[in-house]
Amino acid sequence: MKTISPIFKRITSLSGTGSLQLFQLVRYATFIFIGIGLVKLGLLQSEIGSFETFLLISGMFTFFWVSGIINSMLAVYPNKTEEERRKLLFNTFLSLAGFSVLASLLLVLLSSNVLSFLHKTESEQTILFAAVYLLLNSPSFLVEYILFLNEKKKVIVYYAVFTSLLTLLIVLLPAALHLGIAYSVAGLLLIASLKIIVLCIVLKKYSTVDFNISSILENLRLSLPLMLSIFVSGSSEYIDGIIVKSKFDNMFFAIYRYGAKELPVLLIVANTFSAAMIPAVSKNLQEGLAEIKKRSTQMMHLFFPLTLALMIFSPLIYRLVFSDSFSYSAIIFNIYLLLIIPRVLFPQTILTGIQQPKFLLVSSVMEITINVSVSIYLANKIGLPGVAVGTFIAYCFDKIFLILVNRFVYKIELSSYVRLLPFVGYSVLTLLVFAFSYVLMLKGVWAN
Repeated sequence: MKTISPIFKRITSLSGTGSLQLFQLVRYATFIFIGIGLVKLGLLQSEIGSFETFLLISGMFTFFWVSGIINSMLAVYPNKTEEERRKLLFNTFLSLAGFSVLASLLLVLLSSNVLSFLHKTESEQTILFAAVYLLLNSPSFLVEYILFLNEKKKVIVYYAVFTSLLTLLIVLLPAALHLGIAYSVAGLLLIASLKIIVLCIVLKKYSTVDFNISSILENLRLSLPLMLSIFVSGSSEYIDGIIVKSKFDNMFFAIYRYGAKELPVLLIVANTFSAAMIPAVSKNLQEGLAEIKKRSTQMMHLFFPLTLALMIFSPLIYRLVFSDSFSYSAIIFNIYLLLIIPRVLFPQTILTGIQQPKFLLVSSVMEITINVSVSIYLANKIGLPGVAVGTFIAYCFDKIFLILVNRFVYKIELSSYVRLLPFVGYSVLTLLVFAFSYVLMLKGVWAN
């Protein structure tokens, strides 16, 4: 108990950004453990593929507008009075709730088209579950950001731990009892319902009920370019899934989805840091740039060495954590690990903070065009790994374009928000280790 207490005290003393990053990390880790649990509990790859299809469909209809609405709120929040902030939170909730209803209805109306597009005959129950899930779960993402903006760091940590443990229990218990994957999906619906209750409690305390259509429309005007850019740039995960789903059966889809994971922790830390820095950049550009430079360098020193180690040992890790049947996923995983190179760059955060999201949309359109064309071409040439390579190429192009926009349009030098020497050194070393690890896999070093 004496050992646990200092650790818990250290966790609950995190900064506001740190607690928000921890929350997203715990959420990410929860679904990683769910995936491991489903394999260890003996579910067939086809059943796991059905579960992943549910997550793919429900996420595909929500990710862009949820992030767009929340990020636009974060950009304008610091410049509001206290009363305006409370009203902003309530109207942000109304926007999320309205889009949730529309997305759910759209999913149901297009259900046959979605399944036809995927070239699959999943049960209609999957679509109905996904529609209810996104209706309940999408607005609940606001909870942690309301707590973050009101500096409730410990509450964020408590909320993360509670929802994580409850989700693991409710989703894995039906699988352990051999009740079928549908009961595990129903468990996610129950968790989403509980989170809506928490959202109502938080809104009652930190917001002011004020239905203001002009305010909602103004917020949507700002968030629309963000929604569109996130829709295009963030579609990569779903585009990849659709390409794989349309070309391969559920077994290969499960293998791909288990491999198509970026470096654990980094994706969550980077995305949360990017969102948390938007208010800082909006409030004071120079201080925001300095903070981005400092914190991104810390990320490099922490996550690049971890990436290098995972690249070498990933085949062994997949065999031990999952099973031999998922060893091919390690190849996909290693390609996705390369995404650390563009992930530790944050030109998009600066453009959002200075409220110039139009370039994000332009870049995103070009990114998705590259992603679709290159992924399909390489998938036909080299199979599953080609989809992942296409994603890496598209992500790199997106960051390069935005860096050039910052430099030539807004005169913001790359060196003002990126420490170049460690970034270049780590990037080159990562590419070399990737090549080395691929040779090890080809030689079957981890096969026995």
